[in-house]
Amino acid sequence: MNYGFYLSTAGTITGLRRMETIANNLANATTVGFKADIMSTKAREPENIENGGILADANAALDALGGGTLLEPTRMDLSQGNLTKTGNALDVAIEGDGFFQLEAPKGMKGDMLLTRAGSFARDTQGRLVLANSGVPVLADDGQPITLPDDPTRLRIDRDGTIFDGADEVARLAVVMPDDVRNLRKEGRDAIRLIGGRAKQAPAETAVLQNTLEESTVDPVLALADLIKVSRGIEFSTRLMQTHDQMTGRLIDTFGRFA
Repeated sequence: MNYGFYLSTAGTITGLRRMETIANNLANATTVGFKADIMSTKAREPENIENGGILADANAALDALGGGTLLEPTRMDLSQGNLTKTGNALDVAIEGDGFFQLEAPKGMKGDMLLTRAGSFARDTQGRLVLANSGVPVLADDGQPITLPDDPTRLRIDRDGTIFDGADEVARLAVVMPDDVRNLRKEGRDAIRLIGGRAKQAPAETAVLQNTLEESTVDPVLALADLIKVSRGIEFSTRLMQTHDQMTGRLIDTFGRFA
């Protein structure tokens, strides 16, 4: 197989993966509490160098070309999103580090379910739930939170304590993972913490009522990246076509003398 064909194919595959990531970010540019995905790549060493240079007949010119690119694991942009006042008593945002804890399904043994999307609602059972999915939001004792009939009377302090008038209802569980590399997106505003190792959020973290955190996606920058990546894919596919044509001509030419 033509070595250049391999490199151009690797570039195309990498570009397509980057395009998928950017397109997903753009689709969630207005999603409450969404954390943008960041995809990175690294240069791959040529096969001969990866194997310790054991090939005696290796082509030094090919080794100098490199081995294309490798995809790194996708990371989340955990930076603070813009905070927007809504006036809704059940809209809550986290200022600083930390996540709200959600009730995990029975099959999620040992893992935790978290979110930064504080768009909450009261379900038919009186529980505080995510408005988008209906998943119960947990208190710091690990139990679902039951709200009074009129949630508009609720007051939520900066430490996450919920009051109905002068009566304390519960305190929102706001936790921080021991290792953010164990976070995986589950969809519908939920983030899975593999292993479930978390601690209480830092003391400077604040819970803000009547507020929502916006997505960390910058639509303008994402659109510019999308255009740049699409041009890179186009260039790589042209290289693939060129190498394919060169290989075909080589076979046709030498085939006549065989």
